[in-house]
This record gives sequence, structure tokens and C-alpha cells, in this order.
Amino acid sequence: MREKSSDEKTARRRLNLTPYLLLLPSMLYLLLFFAYPMVQAFQLALSKNVDVLNLRAEPNLESPVTGSLAMQTVATVLERERSEEVLPTGVSRAVFWFKVEAPDLEGDLVQGWVSQRNIFIENRTESQTLRVTTGEPTRVFTTEFISRMVNDFRFLPALGTTILLAVLILPIQFTLAIIIGLVLQSQIRGSSLFLYIYAIPLGVSDLTAGIVWYSVFTQQGFLNSALVTAGILERPFIFLQASNTGWMITAVVIAEVWRATSLVMVIVVAGLQAIPREYLEAGEVFGATVWQRLTRIILPLLKPSLQVALILRTILAFQVFAVLVAITGGNVLTVLGNETFRWYDPGRFNNPNVAATYAGFILLISLAISFFYLRAVRGQEEALKNA
Repeated sequence: MREKSSDEKTARRRLNLTPYLLLLPSMLYLLLFFAYPMVQAFQLALSKNVDVLNLRAEPNLESPVTGSLAMQTVATVLERERSEEVLPTGVSRAVFWFKVEAPDLEGDLVQGWVSQRNIFIENRTESQTLRVTTGEPTRVFTTEFISRMVNDFRFLPALGTTILLAVLILPIQFTLAIIIGLVLQSQIRGSSLFLYIYAIPLGVSDLTAGIVWYSVFTQQGFLNSALVTAGILERPFIFLQASNTGWMITAVVIAEVWRATSLVMVIVVAGLQAIPREYLEAGEVFGATVWQRLTRIILPLLKPSLQVALILRTILAFQVFAVLVAITGGNVLTVLGNETFRWYDPGRFNNPNVAATYAGFILLISLAISFFYLRAVRGQEEALKNA
């Protein structure tokens, strides 16, 4: 019996190590694919590389730094000292050090010693002045790129269009996904074929979906051809034009709904399959109508799956980019993702710092949405426990 109990304890200890072994790859994944890129993005957004000249407490390079001056800063000379420097060839030469006073990077007056190699004497009168000409590259904190993003004339339109698309797309997607899921769950003849048909957009990339729907809405596209052939229109109508942003938004909404509804549908179907059929049969026995079974049984039990899909789709809605660019070109209508690429593109602004600021802003929105949804779910669960 003792041997058996000791074997059981050993087995339990081995089992207890399993979560920790699984934790290691998950932590590595978070560090490599989330934490490191996020830190790099925020570092680009909140800092910049500048050349500065470090002031020394004493006239030698080994003494402590008392302050830093930016390039082209004009400084007042307080003292001057001559020293000797031995070259690698063994020859010694005179080196002059200057004690200067000037405003640092934050505008505060600082004093320290600088070598003649890093300055240019502008005034050799009694009140000598010099200008900083060379320095060392360093990274300093700045909010310059945040200011440039917020003051960019395309920032507010991009944010507004992104929010508008999310508000329009999500309700349509979830309504269609629930309807499709119920059709598949009904197990009518050919439901398996419908599942394959509905899942086709899962294999289509964002850019491909945008190109497909651009070909539908263009002047010589399928929609105009069908309307003209049917006699509804006398001549092709230009849906995608700068003066008609309403049709542009409609085209993007339709393309996004077609492309991403299948993703929500898969999550909904998985949630429907987890609902015991006995619940639905019991509701049917007690005389519940189809609407009552949907609102009183299916949707409450489907809520966890819908919450997961809602978090995922809301975050992805704020990252829409390729579909809009393929359909509209990204000039008349723009979104946050398009502005991120526009600032990063070497052919346009070629400014990774502002692009990283846009990317960080999208990341913060995504984190805020996830936090809000998770808090709302937890609040509902606690309310149910207390009830």
C-alpha cells in the first residue's frame, strides 16, 4: 500500500508540472510575436535618433556627463584649457577644451567641457561663442510623432471611416452568420454542400476580395452589365467615384461582409453544435415558437461563442485595409490601416516613426475593445452568480 501511495504522489507531481511545461512555449510566443513587436513600435513612436554632444565635468572624455547639447546649438565659452593628446604613431599634439554654457535638449542651461573636435568657433572676441557641429547618435523621448499623427489632416477622416465601417459591418455579419448557422443546424438536404459554399471566402485573402468586388462595381463590371442587360439602366452607372463616397462605403461593406462573415459563421456553427438538442426538443414540446426557441434557448446558450466572435471581428474591423484600398484606391476614403501604410511607404512619406504611431494607436484601440468586452462578460457572470 505504501508503494502504491508513493507511486500515486509521484504521478501527481508529474501531472502538476504539465501546466508549467505548456506555459513556456506560450510565453515564448507572446514575447516573440506580441511583446517584442509592440515594444519596437512604441519605441519608434515615442523616441527619435538625434546627434548630441555630451558635456563633461572635466576636460577629458572619461569624466562624467553633465548635460547634452543638440547639433547647431550656440554656446558661450566660459573657460579654455590646453591639453596634450598622444596619437597612435607616438606623436603628441595639442588639444583645446572649452568650458561652455548653453541650453540642453529640454531648454535648461547646462555647463560642461567640450573638445575642439566637436565645435566651430564663431566669435573670437572677449565673449567667445561656438557652435556644436558633431556629436554622438542617441535616442531621446519625444511626442513629436504623436502630434504629427493627431494633426494630420487625414487622421480624423481615417478614424471616422474606420468606426463607421465597424458599425455597419458587424451587425450585418452577425445576423447573416446566425441565419447561416441555423440553416446548417437544421440538417436540411444539402446542408453540407451549403457549408462548403459559405466557407469559400475563408480561403480568399483581403486583397483578392477587394479586387473581386472592385470588378463587380466598376463601370464595365458585372453589376452594371446585369442592370443594363435587364433594362434597369440605360447606360452604366459609375459607382466608384470621388463625388459619391456613399457607394464607395457600400462597396467596401459588401466586400467585407462577404469576406469575413464565414469566419463568424464557423464560430457560430461550433457554438450551435454544443447546444444539446434535448433543450430545443423540450421547447418544442412545451409549445415554444421558432422565435421563442431562438431568443429564449439558442441565443442565451450561444452567447459565449458570440462574445468570442464579437471580440475577434471588432478588432479585425479596425484593421481593415486591403479591401478598401483595392476598391477605392485609399485616396478619397481612408482608414487607419491605410494611413499606417501611407506613412511607412518609401514612395510617399517614408516615415516609420509616424507609421508606428498609427500602428500603436490601432493596437491600443484593439486592447481597449478586448478589455471592455472581457470586463462586460465578467460583469454578467458575476451578476448571474449573485442573482
